[in-house]
Amino acid sequence: MEAVDTVEQSDRVPRSGRILAALAVLCAAPAVFWIVVYVPGAPFDGMVGLGAAATTAPLFTRDAAAFRTSCLITGWALFAVSVLGFLFALFVLMPASFVLLIAASQARPRPPRLPMTYGIVVSAATLGFAGWALGTPFFLEPDVLLATVQEGSPLLKRGHSTPVPSDFGHGAVSVYLTETGGAPGGTLHVRFAPRTPAADLAELRRAVAGLPGVSNLRICNQQDPTCH
Repeated sequence: MEAVDTVEQSDRVPRSGRILAALAVLCAAPAVFWIVVYVPGAPFDGMVGLGAAATTAPLFTRDAAAFRTSCLITGWALFAVSVLGFLFALFVLMPASFVLLIAASQARPRPPRLPMTYGIVVSAATLGFAGWALGTPFFLEPDVLLATVQEGSPLLKRGHSTPVPSDFGHGAVSVYLTETGGAPGGTLHVRFAPRTPAADLAELRRAVAGLPGVSNLRICNQQDPTCH
């Protein structure tokens, strides 16, 4: 009976492995939050979503062998996707791949303790950085000037007498105007290059504020849901 119990116990997924697999899922969660809130509709959204969903696979395994296989396959697949899609921001899945590969080591007989520590450190660093980055303007550096265009302004499309300037200079990269559906007036969008010097940005603001019928000038990041 003791031998049978020992075999059955050896087939079970160790608690340390389960913990690391759960941490891998948590490491992928900020990536999903990022694409849903800040870059919806981006070409890589689907890959990030599928990768994050794949991290849950080891949690559904019942024995140590299946758990280890699932962690290795999912971990190496996510690592490959992270490297090959680095330029498409798929590197956000790399921490989860590391933690899954570490979790696989915990499914061996007499698993070493040091990899468990590495997994916890990687998870803590990932979640800490994600919390800081998503909770601060790190990813929301201002890149657009918005201004309300009042009804009757010659800037509006139906006026045509004073077209919207196509080049303000001072770091401006694009200019366009949108009219609010069914409401008077419109909104002028002046995008500018990242890290535009403060002096150029001040001149750009003065140039936009000097346009006819323009008011309520504000600066924000176009990916920010509150930027309108």
